[in-house]
Amino acid sequence: MSHEPHLRNGFTRMAVLLGALALGSALPAAPARRPARTVDPMPERLKAIAKAEPGLFPEAAQTKLARLEKAWERATAKDLLKTADWQESRQEGRLAVLGKAYLDTRPGHPGLTEAQVKAAFLAQSEDRRVSHLLCKTQEEAGAALKRIQSGEAFEQVAAEVSVDPSAAQNRGDLGWIRQNQMVAAFGDPVFAAPVGALVGPLQSEFGWHVAKTWEARRATEADFVARRDALLKEAAAAQMKMKREAALEALRPRYPLVPDLAVLGADRTTETLPGDEKKVAGRVAGAAISLRTLKRHMVEVLKTMGSSHSLGAATKARFMEGVADDIRLATAARKQGLERRPEVQAALWLDERERAYARYAEAFLAEAQVAEGDLAKHHETFPDRFRQVGALRLQVLVADSKDQVEQALSQVRMGLPWKEAVARHASAEATGNPEPGWVEVASLKTLVPPTLMQPLLAGPLGQPVGPMLGPDGYMIFNVLERRPGPVLPLVECRDAVRADYLKLHGLAMVDQSLEN
Repeated sequence: MSHEPHLRNGFTRMAVLLGALALGSALPAAPARRPARTVDPMPERLKAIAKAEPGLFPEAAQTKLARLEKAWERATAKDLLKTADWQESRQEGRLAVLGKAYLDTRPGHPGLTEAQVKAAFLAQSEDRRVSHLLCKTQEEAGAALKRIQSGEAFEQVAAEVSVDPSAAQNRGDLGWIRQNQMVAAFGDPVFAAPVGALVGPLQSEFGWHVAKTWEARRATEADFVARRDALLKEAAAAQMKMKREAALEALRPRYPLVPDLAVLGADRTTETLPGDEKKVAGRVAGAAISLRTLKRHMVEVLKTMGSSHSLGAATKARFMEGVADDIRLATAARKQGLERRPEVQAALWLDERERAYARYAEAFLAEAQVAEGDLAKHHETFPDRFRQVGALRLQVLVADSKDQVEQALSQVRMGLPWKEAVARHASAEATGNPEPGWVEVASLKTLVPPTLMQPLLAGPLGQPVGPMLGPDGYMIFNVLERRPGPVLPLVECRDAVRADYLKLHGLAMVDQSLEN
């Protein structure tokens, strides 16, 4: 079959086209392309700033916008925005902004009015100021109750016998509580009893309780006025939480989490380690979740750091669902094209710039110079902030062997009363009187090394510290109370004064640096 007709037709069309191009007037010229439409982002960014800070004057919003851009430039110039930590922080912000944008498009109940929030607050059940003590057996709780009924002070008995770890510090005082904050086995009888009455022994899942209500009160109009802003925020947050959960019920089956149990099981710590950012702990909606990101999330939830051998792979996978939920919401937002909306782009810009501002501020203040005169004035104005501890009311346990003292330490942390730990594990001669007593810090420093002195002076009350090898054996300590001593001279606490000064004046110094 000949192809000549096709070739001839092809050449003919080409000739016509070339002729037309040569003549120029045979075919009309193609219309000129319109330049791409650009949108000035500044108005939306100013709106985002105003939305984040209601009541901010337009001039102040303009100033903040310029300050954020300057901080971004400075942080970029100092290479503060190239670290893995920054990238994670930026990604967390983007997920949060996109997730909120998606939830804002979802149907939901209209927000509660101020009048509705107020009515709910005033209608709530009464608050009661309650003390309690906790025992392991009904017999122990009954014995404690008899001591109180015979005239001993409730707080003294609680401090001595209660296995609640906080009792050594608060002496059984729970403060003001509401009935719905307590387990029913405890809360129902305590709130049913008259004010001033002793209640117990009561059994709950935690053990046997004895309790007493000292006062009762109901919320008033003045209470609402004092807490108005916080209550309105709480109501809005609660409603957003319900809307979020409703949206996630539909998104979780669509975007299931696929954890890597081998990666999760190989590392049982929540401490971030080098290389964690490269290990994939799981995937959801096409996105990888690094082991570093998961650990940071777990630390935030647990509010603790370091080794935790109870966190196996399955437990970590459940924690990872919290990270996966943020990714699911952001993915749904992108599917709807919300990321391209000007107001969402402005919100993303604001979140990113504020995080960069925080990075710059931290780096600037780490190197900031504070005049000696300013430090001296701050030290003179706030002397109590630099007052050292003069004496400690503490309990001491001395054992003959390290094994004995470690057993005592473990059992006390699990709730064993101190006097019982002394009876079981201590050397009576070396320990002496097991009752707590006051010890001057100056004399204690001659015995206790600095590594243990710091938690004794500044750690949580009622948390045993040790062990250490002393002149008479292995020792542990339990601080119940601290008594203030003299104010440290400036020369001995300059770093602390500088840190405290920067807490008060640091942001103003940062903003001043950005104006220069």
